[in-house]
Amino acid sequence: MLDAVNLERLGIPTVTVVTEPFTVAADTVARSLGLPDVPRVVIPHDYLSEDNDAIAKKLEPLLDEIVDRLLVR
Repeated sequence: MLDAVNLERLGIPTVTVVTEPFTVAADTVARSLGLPDVPRVVIPHDYLSEDNDAIAKKLEPLLDEIVDRLLVR
């Protein structure tokens, strides 16, 4: 989150990818750094036990959201 906040302050768009168990921590850090709305996308945490094809299938639908958040300001 620190890198994302610093880049956003420089005018460089970011999207931080956060796994579900770390959403509260990401929110807390972003808020403490003064940028509570820094863009982020939450992904499922169960990818650790799956192969690359299964992970890609789950995350592929998020690509549009990530690109949109980088381009639409």
